[in-house]
Amino acid sequence: MWEAIREELQSVDQQIGHSLGSLIGTLPALLVAILVVAVFVLIARLARRLLAGVSRVSRLDPMLRGLFDQLLTAAIVTFGVAVGLGVLGIDARTIIASFGVAGLIVGFALKDLLENFISGILILWRRPFRVQDHIQVGASEGIVEEITFRTTSLRTPDGVLVLVPNAQVLTQAVRNYTHLGARRTAIVLSLLPEVDPERARAALEEAARGVPGVRQEPPPETLLLGLAADGYDLHLHYWTAPDQETVQRVESAVRQAAFATLARLRAPAESAAHADGSTDAGR
Repeated sequence: MWEAIREELQSVDQQIGHSLGSLIGTLPALLVAILVVAVFVLIARLARRLLAGVSRVSRLDPMLRGLFDQLLTAAIVTFGVAVGLGVLGIDARTIIASFGVAGLIVGFALKDLLENFISGILILWRRPFRVQDHIQVGASEGIVEEITFRTTSLRTPDGVLVLVPNAQVLTQAVRNYTHLGARRTAIVLSLLPEVDPERARAALEEAARGVPGVRQEPPPETLLLGLAADGYDLHLHYWTAPDQETVQRVESAVRQAAFATLARLRAPAESAAHADGSTDAGR
């Protein structure tokens, strides 16, 4: 029995010695591999600083800059690890191929998520709109609160936060009411046939020019676009700043000014109609 134990101990001792010998033999290569990886980590840091300088000059979006920073760092470090494995005699291509197959499987499973992610990158790169722009995407309209790699957040006029998938933003028509710096509003006004159209147009345009927030260039204008037996319609067009708050505030003021102007125009027409024995059209 003791002889068997002694032989077993000798076998273990030989295995340990062989392992230590192998470790000592590969130690120089291991140190070189670690040094190679460290050099590539240093290169990644230098590349990040270079990217930061370029992005400041090009005014790259901070989120997009962060993404490029992470991708660049990961690519350089991964390449460094592959070179280090090659120093140790390990075939990195087999490992990379395994990760590639796994990535393909994950890609199919997360197709929608990846689609929105890529769309988010394109939106940040192309910049069809910015934070605080007033946009409309399909049936969703509001102020852009945040643009992430997955969704675009809109705050609607009634205070509801809507998260629109970036893939939908990229594939549908986007109306940007802020980008051009001005927005036109049209108000339809119905007048009695007794009111002279040219006089009404001049009075309404003058009233609109006097409302704070209405831009003088291009000036307000009225168009006769509707005729009927009981009167006609004038379309009053004017321009304001593009933000939603200004558009709504100025529209309310213009409507009040137009109402007062029409009241003054109707009074003489109604007096003349009653003097002729006719009746009011009810407009």
